[in-house]
Amino acid sequence: GDTSEINESTLSSYTLNTLPTKRNSITGTLSDQPQTMTCHYTKDPVKAANITVSYQDADGNQIAAPKTLTGNIGDAYQTVQATIAGYTFKQVNGNAAGQFSDKPQTVTYVYTKDPAKTGNVTVNYQDVDGKQIAASKTLTGNVGTAYQAVQASIDGYTFKQVNGNAAGQFSDTTQTVTYVYTKNPVIAGNVTVNYQDEAGKQIAASETLTGNVDDSYHAVQKAITGYHFKAVTGEPDGRFTTSAQTITYVY
Repeated sequence: GDTSEINESTLSSYTLNTLPTKRNSITGTLSDQPQTMTCHYTKDPVKAANITVSYQDADGNQIAAPKTLTGNIGDAYQTVQATIAGYTFKQVNGNAAGQFSDKPQTVTYVYTKDPAKTGNVTVNYQDVDGKQIAASKTLTGNVGTAYQAVQASIDGYTFKQVNGNAAGQFSDTTQTVTYVYTKNPVIAGNVTVNYQDEAGKQIAASETLTGNVDDSYHAVQKAITGYHFKAVTGEPDGRFTTSAQTITYVY
């Protein structure tokens, strides 16, 4: 019939979780029968050592910022394989998943570097008719890096314009840059036009035709008082060359 009182026991690292209405004790009445009161406790969480997650290349160089996982001893953890531009995952060293403990842990994701993508730029040198006048060049480099095409100095030609981007960045598609030139005029040998009688005597002043190589010329048959045209030696119509030419009208 006496009143009994059961007080909470304070246990290190544990928290009581069964006493109702947040009381610190339970009271009751003693009887002639044994009675049992069980107090249930929950173990307090204990902070675990950190887990470091690293991302490295095959040579051990850091290629992405490491991550630190925190938790309590016994909690589960799961690391994440990152996607890193320019690299392909190879392997993981350490436990990618597990439980926190009182000892620091390290998980290392290892990657191999992807081969660099290359691009080409073809540089052409042409005249205004599209004819190649110097050997083409091919510039090669990694996609995204800069290139600079060069205007060539070509004997007998003068630069006119460039088609395409003379400077830019390599891409995964082939690019073309074309330097266009005009042909420099070349002074040709003269064409001398003579007017003679059958004996080879000059009967009118000679004329001299001038021009550039490959230009066309036309010699004129004159009407000369007292004479009739008989024949012509040489080519009255033709093209200037590097050599002197003679045309003779005979009367």
